[in-house]
Amino acid sequence: MLGGLFNRKEQERKIELLQTRINELEYENKSLSEHLSTQASRAKKALADKQEADLALKKAEERIDTIERELKNLKAKEDVQLSVREAVTLTADRASDLLFQIGSLRSRNDDLLTAYLRPEEAVRDLDRFELDNSVKYMMARIKSPTGIVLFYDLKRTGMVPQIVAPPFVIRESQWKRDCAFDTTQLQEILDTNRVICILLAHAGETFIGISDRERVIEYKIVRSSVKEKHTKGGMSQRRFERLRDEDIRHHGEKARSAFEALVAGYKSELEMVVASGEHNLIKMITQDNDFPLLLRSIDPKAVLEKQKIDKIRVLAWSSRWYVL
Repeated sequence: MLGGLFNRKEQERKIELLQTRINELEYENKSLSEHLSTQASRAKKALADKQEADLALKKAEERIDTIERELKNLKAKEDVQLSVREAVTLTADRASDLLFQIGSLRSRNDDLLTAYLRPEEAVRDLDRFELDNSVKYMMARIKSPTGIVLFYDLKRTGMVPQIVAPPFVIRESQWKRDCAFDTTQLQEILDTNRVICILLAHAGETFIGISDRERVIEYKIVRSSVKEKHTKGGMSQRRFERLRDEDIRHHGEKARSAFEALVAGYKSELEMVVASGEHNLIKMITQDNDFPLLLRSIDPKAVLEKQKIDKIRVLAWSSRWYVL
């Protein structure tokens, strides 16, 4: 009887110990679960913070690229202003008139130099001529996506040097020294009645037009709501930028659909896309486009505000003339 009582008490003691251990394990499990939940929350927050940091870094890098590009353009413009007597944009008709006058000039000797340079090319043969340092400097400084043309009187007694950035890409780099300037290739560029697509891509308002030398054949203006570059109120900058990016992406998709629909009707005639505006948006809109892409600088704001659509065509066919 005593043995049975002893065994029962021993069992009860073991049960108590086991229950105590169970309680300890349950408490430890609860603590680990809470710790794991805290770690998961921290990991989730860390991931969100990393995504925001990556977004902020991307924005900062894009802003740095934009600022560097703007500084470069401002520096180039400053250098141009310091080095040229006059820099003007001429329509195709006005440029043709001036080109006719240049082509009519004659010299008793072969001292009239004409040079055509494709984009990013330099004609080394010009080193043999005694060009003014200002001319050499300007030919190196002008960054034209279509190339440049030089008309230069080697005796410096007649026409002042002129450099031209044509509206479309120069076909062949060449130079010629003769008793008259060679205006043939530039005149062909101005006269060619090609069909092009003009794309002016800006967040919130994008112009897409099919045009030849004489008229705008068809066009669409895509408008959508895009937040301004800064905001007032309690919205955080990063959240605002994400929302703005979503607006721009939505506008880009909308503009791409309009671009593809418009271009599809002119595939057999279209030669190229002449684009100006925000480079990332241009890339988004034309990403599946097979036509040659020519990036130009055309300011559409005043044109679109006043609905002077034909002026866009005129600007697309215009050339930039630098008189030294």
